[in-house]
Amino acid sequence: MRQIQNRDIAPPFGPYCHALEVGAGDSLLAFSGLVGCEQDGTLPAEAGAQTSLIFQSLAQLLEGEGLGLQHVGKLNFFVARREDLPAIRAARDAWLGDHRPAMSLVLVAGLGSEEWLLEVDGFAVRPAASEVAA
Repeated sequence: MRQIQNRDIAPPFGPYCHALEVGAGDSLLAFSGLVGCEQDGTLPAEAGAQTSLIFQSLAQLLEGEGLGLQHVGKLNFFVARREDLPAIRAARDAWLGDHRPAMSLVLVAGLGSEEWLLEVDGFAVRPAASEVAA
């Protein structure tokens, strides 16, 4: 997986890359929309807490597949309220650290439940076997 930052176009507006190249032999693991709820279905009322739960779930999902957050290639954020963006970004950045996947963010009129403030889907990249051994 190679992150691409093109210096001939405007820089990213946040901690993401312009594009991502998946190498020969790598495979994609697409993950469905994740929402910020506990395993028992309870949901915090604050967007930052929901975002943290989303990334906690994503980390556990990836770990179960022998991957980590550093393998995330693309994230799509669907956000119900513009005013939640600072809290969402802060929580996202805390989980991703220096990792810069490709990202999109779309403001939406609503999600599947009124309590859901955001939903995140995307894909991770499983490196080719030769890259894992290196």
